[in-house]
Amino acid sequence: MTMITRYAIALCLILCTASVFAQTDPLVEALRNYQAGDLGGARTQVDLAVTSPAHAEDPEAWLLRGFVYKDLFKTMASGAAADAIRQEALESLYTCMAFDPQNTYRDNARQAYDFLARSYFNEAARNLNEMDTERARMLFANYKAALLRVEPETSLKAREIEFGNALGTVYTKQFNAFRTDTILFDRAVEAFTTVLQLDAENYGANYNLATLFYNRGVYNIQQIDAEDDIPSIEQIQRVSRSYFMKALPYMLKAHDMNPTRRETLLGLEGIYYSLQDQQNSEKFRQLFELLPQQEDR
Repeated sequence: MTMITRYAIALCLILCTASVFAQTDPLVEALRNYQAGDLGGARTQVDLAVTSPAHAEDPEAWLLRGFVYKDLFKTMASGAAADAIRQEALESLYTCMAFDPQNTYRDNARQAYDFLARSYFNEAARNLNEMDTERARMLFANYKAALLRVEPETSLKAREIEFGNALGTVYTKQFNAFRTDTILFDRAVEAFTTVLQLDAENYGANYNLATLFYNRGVYNIQQIDAEDDIPSIEQIQRVSRSYFMKALPYMLKAHDMNPTRRETLLGLEGIYYSLQDQQNSEKFRQLFELLPQQEDR
């Protein structure tokens, strides 16, 4: 359990100088419980404190409440209950800063606030690893909201790009497992497109989007059945060609960004081959074969 020195000294002075008042002041009782490791008791008392006239606008009381709820959150398993406790902690710490025009407690409150905000991002990343995209998106939205609340001018571009690429990758994996679920395909496209709106030069989003479109076209062709009539086959081929055409500019962009990447050379060979452009397909095949083996990292 950590307590900021200035904060601890200030509240300990209350304990030392207000012996009678301390018996009935819920803020003092909350601190006693907190220092003793009784988070449940501290929660009960600090909730009473911030609803009392004496402490309703007391930044010290809201700071303690933020710390109590933060530590409660740290003991809980991920889920709705923990989300609610984390939100209470953030609200309390924000309230502390709002009631503290002299910034006496701001550093302490902000340190705890930033820890809780980061926990949203870290948990979002874990949920993506577990393929839980809906919860990951909710947590990432909460992460952004928490940071922008205290620093509206904060740039979250790097985090948005990181999360968007990871989200698109998960949707792609899910779509590859269930190719008939086109909603997953659309969500993957949206995720990578959003990244490119933030950073048109992002290699990963360009390459992954190209691959996504290309594989969709290939999959469609693979579904052609020997018993399909000619009009149906021609329609499938037209749709597949449209996906190959969509893939091409993104793969070219990725290649331009890194001309010696084997994956883009093979990608362009395949796309041009699927578009029946033998000349360009062979061109990129030759470029691929000219690369030394050590270039493939």
